[in-house]
Amino acid sequence: MVDQTAWWYVGGQWVHPHEATLSINDVAVLRGYSAFEALRTYNRRPFHLEEHLTRLYRSAALIELEIPWPRDYLKTIIHEVIERNTYEHAAIRVLVTGGESEDSILPLGKPTLAVLITQLQERDLRRFAQGYKLITTRLQRTAPEAKTTNYLVAIRALKEAARRDAVDALFVNEQGHVLEATRSNFFIFRGDTLVTPGTGILMGITRSVVLELAGQRFPIAERPILLDELKQADEAFVTSSSKEIMPVVQIDEVTIGNGMPGARTYELEQHFIKMVELGVF
Repeated sequence: MVDQTAWWYVGGQWVHPHEATLSINDVAVLRGYSAFEALRTYNRRPFHLEEHLTRLYRSAALIELEIPWPRDYLKTIIHEVIERNTYEHAAIRVLVTGGESEDSILPLGKPTLAVLITQLQERDLRRFAQGYKLITTRLQRTAPEAKTTNYLVAIRALKEAARRDAVDALFVNEQGHVLEATRSNFFIFRGDTLVTPGTGILMGITRSVVLELAGQRFPIAERPILLDELKQADEAFVTSSSKEIMPVVQIDEVTIGNGMPGARTYELEQHFIKMVELGVF
């Protein structure tokens, strides 16, 4: 449930969630044309804020959406959102809409900036111990390298996953390459080698951090993962800001490894937790 006492920044105003509004003529509402970022805080500190802002501007550029605010302005608003709320750990969404339109397609007005915050609970190690069951989907996305609010395909994939008693879905392209989940990046271990796609995906911030941590311990291969290759995977996991590192124990009818979170994945998770606890970000 959304905390209705939270302070959000929407269109130049500080409002509570139930007071937040967007124009019905904004193409973000009418056509799903907008860019956004999702980041989190640990102990009231934003995790890799600079990298998230870089990706936000890149996403906007990829869909030809101009962000009229300078980077420092966005940083100031994000830090003020954190200060105005009391959450130790929080999820923050930064949304830049396309702006209002007269013909319901092409935006003419200035984009709207919204910065939303919601509380995150403490890390659930029981969830890590259980791991995720995923499905695969052949649904194809538009501009996967850009983080936009066009989640039509993702929502359809998540609905299918729920019908099949799974947590999430992995996108598979026309070449049979496994790409990523609806809101997270995907990795497998083949022996000690960590394999993850390097193209056709959203370049996750947590993904980059995990690759840096893994590079100190394991060989890394950024290459396509074939759908048939999942049967040979010794371990698998997904990464995102909210999930951190989450083991995958089953994909469709394929059991990954012995059906339990793997030792290498656990080792990476422990390194990640230590990094966060030390505040080295």
